[in-house]
Amino acid sequence: MQNVKKSVMFVLAAGLAAALTVAPAHAQSGVSADVPFNFALGKTTLDAGHYRVEKSGASFLTLTGASGKTQFTMRLPGGHFSKGDGQPYLVFTRYGEQAFLSKVVFSAKEVYDLPLSSREKEMKAHLLTGEQVALLVEMAR
Repeated sequence: MQNVKKSVMFVLAAGLAAALTVAPAHAQSGVSADVPFNFALGKTTLDAGHYRVEKSGASFLTLTGASGKTQFTMRLPGGHFSKGDGQPYLVFTRYGEQAFLSKVVFSAKEVYDLPLSSREKEMKAHLLTGEQVALLVEMAR
């Protein structure tokens, strides 16, 4: 009985390991952006600067700073199609002096509305509206 349990656990562990090694092999899409102001994403506040924004694997968003160090990773919500020319851009929503990354557009077929963080929900509740700022970006190489 113990040998069967060990065999099942081994097969499950091997399957998980194989799935994890295949995930990085998926195509990555990304853009580069020079963000001229500090902004928040989730609970993280990021300084103004150059960022590479990538979709990695099937469902993760990664922001990498100019140093090459990953600054933020999150699970992407479901994407949707949009109207437009497919030019990549980022949308930030400002409440007073605080800016939040709220949308990432890689192409007309890859548009992601990012979920509101608890801090952004609080800011939105105190201010009636936020100002949206779109920032055109270039495709990352």
